[in-house]
Amino acid sequence: MNESSQTSCKVTFLPDGQATVVPCGVTLAEAAARAGVFLSMPCGGRGVCGKCRVTIIAGGVSEPTSAEASLLEAELLSKGVRLACQARVCGEIVVEVPQESRALERKEISLLQFIARELTPNVSQCVVEVADAHLEHQASDLSRLRAVAPPGWDMPATLAALRALSSAVRAPGGQVHLAAVNGRLVSVAPASEGDGIYGAAVDIGTTTVVGYLFDLSTGQYLGSATSYNPQAQHGADVVSRIQYAITEPGGLDDLHREAVTVVNEVVERAAQQARVQPRYIYELTVVGNTCMQHLFLRLDPRYLATSPYVPVLTEAVDIEARDLNLSVNPSANVHVLPPIAGFVGADTVAVILATEMTNRDHPTLVIDIGTNGEVALWSGKELLVASCAAGPAFEGAQIRHGMRAGPGAIERVETRDGDLFIRTIGDLPAVGICGSGLFDATAVLLELGLLDVSGRLVSSVGHGLAFSRLRGDGADREVVLARPDETAEHIPIVLTQRDIRQVQLAKGAIRAAVELLLARAGLRAQDLGEVLLAGAFGNYVNPHSTLRIGLLPPVLPAERIHGVGNAAGAGAALALLSLPHRARAADLARQATHVELFTSSEFQEVFAEAMLFQ
Repeated sequence: MNESSQTSCKVTFLPDGQATVVPCGVTLAEAAARAGVFLSMPCGGRGVCGKCRVTIIAGGVSEPTSAEASLLEAELLSKGVRLACQARVCGEIVVEVPQESRALERKEISLLQFIARELTPNVSQCVVEVADAHLEHQASDLSRLRAVAPPGWDMPATLAALRALSSAVRAPGGQVHLAAVNGRLVSVAPASEGDGIYGAAVDIGTTTVVGYLFDLSTGQYLGSATSYNPQAQHGADVVSRIQYAITEPGGLDDLHREAVTVVNEVVERAAQQARVQPRYIYELTVVGNTCMQHLFLRLDPRYLATSPYVPVLTEAVDIEARDLNLSVNPSANVHVLPPIAGFVGADTVAVILATEMTNRDHPTLVIDIGTNGEVALWSGKELLVASCAAGPAFEGAQIRHGMRAGPGAIERVETRDGDLFIRTIGDLPAVGICGSGLFDATAVLLELGLLDVSGRLVSSVGHGLAFSRLRGDGADREVVLARPDETAEHIPIVLTQRDIRQVQLAKGAIRAAVELLLARAGLRAQDLGEVLLAGAFGNYVNPHSTLRIGLLPPVLPAERIHGVGNAAGAGAALALLSLPHRARAADLARQATHVELFTSSEFQEVFAEAMLFQ
């Protein structure tokens, strides 16, 4: 170990040059978090996934741990490659973070195309001219303002508005800009300083957080910003975070603070893009899974993880921004849409709202493919919802060379002349494989006969170039997707037998949820008029691959499968722009019937069958 008598050490992260000073002895992962460098750590920093690789360019760190020795090849360790969750700072150092270790996804989350709808936000504004005060008529400033305000503006005023009132009505020009939220006067300013009314829709995902900014006077979409959810350093899935909240001293406070910080970040960045001052943002609508909502509001999440999996509430919440330390107008309203159940959150409600699935004249299925897979089925008469623990495999975790979508990630795998052909994001040398590539690779291996229906890589060598890619035996069997001359580090990128088992577990859980909801509704798969894949990931999945690997029943025609982008964010935006849609979201949450799979006697049986590739 490199010893240091220093108590504080400077750590610089390349290629962006972000630097921070930390106590010597902390892990590089902790230093990265302080510097605002977000690393991929699906295992929560326990040293078991190997995804937080960094390279030490200069300076001293601790000796490699046993976890690093087992997860990193000797050649990589000799080149200074380390795991950020294991290596500890022992002096001033410079660290390079490769793209595949960064947590942000390349693929921008897109908003659904909005159908023209009536703009009826919860925020309003007007400009009035207030008469001067006179000795003969000593009316208060508030009375004189109300006397000239439009009908309906004789509403209660917040303390902040009252404190600004006297100077505003006496400003040169005499015109005053007013803003109201939730039937309260929240802002009084000289008209020359009033800068409109704005709102933000925020989707707090387990992995990614996105914020959309709108002009609430016109409904115009002004921009968005996306960030990694820093809570992921405590675990990739919601159960890990619940465990952190209830077992670590101050754990719930940490997770709450991180949720608020990242929401502030995406809203502020979107506002900067649009050149809008955050103090003119008067409302936020927020969605997320039930756990993310609890952590954002600092509600105790412990009972989400134990039977009967009950949340604190299943209704919408309206609170002032100041109560959450949000960096918008302190009197802004924060509307958190209602969840449905312990593991079916407001993000699912928002997806149902945005896709208008209950308005369709044919049975429709919506799947949000993620660590916590959520499925909604509209039978034509009944709305059913369920969740399943799909695991983080499709996010790149628990896969040998898995990564989130980013430059150099294998995003497509095809067959060409009896062999595999890969395509990477940005047409760069391969550095790993992301979710869409994982779908394709599994489907192609099945198509070429390298993988059997049980999920086993075949031991015999068949005809065709692809079979030359097989190597190893038994549990160590693997297939080379990218040969050394196709990769950035000149090390082959492989898909292992263990990786395929993780794919089976993930797709099996989702397929089992689909089958059980169909059975509950008395429907067959071929009765579905549409299958909608929600989330950024769903936009990039090849429908044919979803059918070939059995994520969806193979009787479905591929043309019925569509990606709908970040429908959760779109639903949050609708609730921001339209009070009738906000009320509709509450109705949908009450209307939905939650089907509990955790305690279903049928689930394990259906799940075992759904794991097969048939």
